[in-house]
Amino acid sequence: MRKSIKKTLAACMAVILAFTAVSCGKNSDSKSGSGSSSTAATTTTTAPVVEDMGNIDLSEVTNDYDVPEDFKFESEAEKGTLSGAAAVLDKNFLGEFSGDGFVSVGAEGDMIEFDVEIPAKGSYNITMKMAADAEGQSNLITVDGEGLTAFKSSSTEFADTVAENVLIEEGKHKIGIRADDGHIYIDSVTITPAPAIDLSQYEVSNQLCNPNASDEAKRLYNFLTDVYGKYVISGQYSGDNEGKDSREFLEIKKHTGKTPAILGLDVLNLSNSALSHGAGGGDMVPIQAMDWYNNENGIVSLCWHWYAPEKNLEKNGGAWWQGFYSEYTDFDLAKALNGEDPEGYDAIIADLDHMAGVLKELADANVPVLWRPLHEAAGDPKYPGNAWFWWGSAGKDAYIQLWKLMYDKFTNEYQLNNLIWVWNAQNPDWYPGDEYVDILGYDCYPAELDSSSQKEYYDLLKEATSTNKILAMTENGSMFDPDAAFNDGTRWAWFSTWNGEFCLKDKQLSGQYTSLDQWNKIYNSERVLTLDELPDLKCYPMDTEKYLAEKGE
Repeated sequence: MRKSIKKTLAACMAVILAFTAVSCGKNSDSKSGSGSSSTAATTTTTAPVVEDMGNIDLSEVTNDYDVPEDFKFESEAEKGTLSGAAAVLDKNFLGEFSGDGFVSVGAEGDMIEFDVEIPAKGSYNITMKMAADAEGQSNLITVDGEGLTAFKSSSTEFADTVAENVLIEEGKHKIGIRADDGHIYIDSVTITPAPAIDLSQYEVSNQLCNPNASDEAKRLYNFLTDVYGKYVISGQYSGDNEGKDSREFLEIKKHTGKTPAILGLDVLNLSNSALSHGAGGGDMVPIQAMDWYNNENGIVSLCWHWYAPEKNLEKNGGAWWQGFYSEYTDFDLAKALNGEDPEGYDAIIADLDHMAGVLKELADANVPVLWRPLHEAAGDPKYPGNAWFWWGSAGKDAYIQLWKLMYDKFTNEYQLNNLIWVWNAQNPDWYPGDEYVDILGYDCYPAELDSSSQKEYYDLLKEATSTNKILAMTENGSMFDPDAAFNDGTRWAWFSTWNGEFCLKDKQLSGQYTSLDQWNKIYNSERVLTLDELPDLKCYPMDTEKYLAEKGE
């Protein structure tokens, strides 16, 4: 079965390459990278690339506003408007409180609101003297009922907790504090102008971890580093791996007039265990990826829900196609890697060799890929030890060893120089090191209609490395408000909404997780790049500073 797949891919690849290799200005193939194939050499006419940045504006984006420096709003919590089960208490069991008492905000959805007149649109810090039943509980700041900024409790006794850089428009508003993840107690609230954010955090090196990266990968990565902190790139995962023709893409275009710039695909059906069960025979992921980059000038992102070895599938009542979940396989990665399970190790190597062959088709077609393997390995960092995929269930040491093994085989043995390595194990302690990672990502699935920036996860990623790296929201359910995110410094490089229910309901664009108004706002934001707004990626400079110097700019 695998031979027939490869023949089909090779034939389609030749057609795509022949069709697209005309000129750089028309989304044609660029100068060959280090992974060029003999097929490409016989079907294309390679011309020197004329570098061009297009019309993209790379001006810095600040959060400076004309807010009066002396503005200050202060209120005792009990003076606010309470909703749900929120209640005023006056028992002194959380330390000293001011005023006549404090407000208990317990059940999810309980809220306290204050009527505030904001003098000018701007960025504000909201300081709450508060306590919580436990440190680290997540709750929301709301503006006129909409959740904009998440914050975490910092103490079990009354102390200051600050929600930083909340973007609020000029005028009268209801500023609220809403319970989301636990019981909190609010004593008082103070609102003041926020200081400007530090833009140096978005200054990222354009050097990939693979020193032999292809020209195409270098051009894409340099573009990503140039726009980081200035734009967020729109992304969407394709339902059923149908690519640009998926219902998700069609509905987003229909309702917003725009198309996502990043196409997310999954190579799960092209792994050995899937093929042994008859899956993948007609899988078009490599063809869709080639088409998206070569003909649509889009960015390709690939993840891999990697099925465990065949002999370890269908455990605990699970079906074979659930075999990437820890619950439904008895595969022990640590034993495979330490020699206790040599058959398991051989199966892992065979899977890596086979997937390298799949990715080689894209390397030969000069398609750069945001490669995101071994995702969500640590599970949810709030609940240690709950890794739901087998590549994380044996712990961080085995996971890191597997990451390095894959990197070494794909980069050094198979020379897959088109890959940009995206890590998102969800826990900084599981980071394999800067020399193996180009981009750090986090998969965010907040509550329905939570449009906050998910700053806590953005800041969590920063803990993985002391180096400035690109940070991306590599999967998401509810989408964040780009204005609020840029204002509070949570400038994700891209978002990539997962398929199915997070985008659609009854095959129509859904407002369940992200309101329809927010879909439109996001896709038409001046800070969000869509497919039509990308420069020609095959011509984008590999070194912007050098390019501008040569042009005398």
